[in-house]
Amino acid sequence: MISIGGEKMKRLLVVVVCTVMLLTISGCFPRDKPLPKIVLIDDVHNNISTSSIEEYATNELAGYFEGIVTILYSKGYEVAYASEVGFTPQNYAIVILSIPLQAYTPTEIAALNSQLSKKGKIIMIDMLVEVPPASTFFLDALSDGLNTGIGFVWGLVTDTVNNIGGNKLVITSDNFGTHPIASSLSSKIAMTFTTKLTVGGNATAVVYAEDSAVFLTYVSSLEGQAPIPQVSDPIPIVAASSVNGGKVVAISSAYAFHGTLMGIVPGNTDLFEAIVDW
Repeated sequence: MISIGGEKMKRLLVVVVCTVMLLTISGCFPRDKPLPKIVLIDDVHNNISTSSIEEYATNELAGYFEGIVTILYSKGYEVAYASEVGFTPQNYAIVILSIPLQAYTPTEIAALNSQLSKKGKIIMIDMLVEVPPASTFFLDALSDGLNTGIGFVWGLVTDTVNNIGGNKLVITSDNFGTHPIASSLSSKIAMTFTTKLTVGGNATAVVYAEDSAVFLTYVSSLEGQAPIPQVSDPIPIVAASSVNGGKVVAISSAYAFHGTLMGIVPGNTDLFEAIVDW
């Protein structure tokens, strides 16, 4: 057996340590580059949305993004639309998937998983759509594919007590959970045409509907809906999950971030800012 003398061993260790330090300083060790501070808005899955800022003046649906785009700009983000740059979510720090009326393909789900693995964030936004195919089903399938632990349930949350102007469809809540997003919230938020979320696994509720809220199964009209018997737990309407190295947030009403509602309910602006900052 060949033995290495103490002095030779010391020299060898010095060489190894110096080599490691040089490699570190020179950047030879592979390191993940942070995703660029750009937000991709999905508008290529038959989304109920608008595909360009220029349409805001004429498109009545543009208000879904007007308020949030303003916030994103104020926080130093650029904004891109999938219809203009392609649906390549793996290249963006934040991806917004709002009211899709078309399924995401396995290839697209893999790209979204890749984005999460790079410490990206996905914001999934639903809203009650009366006639299938409804966004709720497509978002639920996507959420399952990403293993977020968040479920989207088709139906309508109403509240005859906590609402705006006596309208049970425009629910309000300051029933905040313990998630970090909720820690900076203090003002009531408001939503309308609100669906229901479920949480399990790594998912956590950020905001619940008030205890006075009721979840209704959806039939052809708002009249004659049958309430589903309520369990003791409140109804999640905003949820979050840490998965695959990234973050996913689900919101059960796109109207929460409509320019009109954000303008009269400051809590909605606070909510979106907290989601972006998380």
